[in-house]
Amino acid sequence: MTARAPLRVIVAAGCAGCRYARDLVDAVRRLRPRQPVEVIDLADRTAHVPPGVIGTPTFMLGERIVSLGNPALDDLLATLDRTHA
Repeated sequence: MTARAPLRVIVAAGCAGCRYARDLVDAVRRLRPRQPVEVIDLADRTAHVPPGVIGTPTFMLGERIVSLGNPALDDLLATLDRTHA
C-alpha cells in the first residue's frame, strides 16, 4: 500500500475564509481519519510554503493544488477518495 499524499491547507491571519478552512480540516480529520492533514499557517515564519501558493486558503494534495479558496466538503472528500481509491 502506498502512503497517502497529505492534504495541505494554507491559511493566514486576517483571511476571511480561513476560519471555515479550519472547519473543513476538522471535518476531514473526523470523516477520513487515515488521511494525513497539515495546516500551514503563514503567520509561522518557519513554515514551508509550497510553490504555487498565491493566496489563502489554498488546499493542496501532496504538491498539487486542488482548490484556491474553500471547496465544498463533499467535493473535497470526493477528491481525497478518488486519489486514494
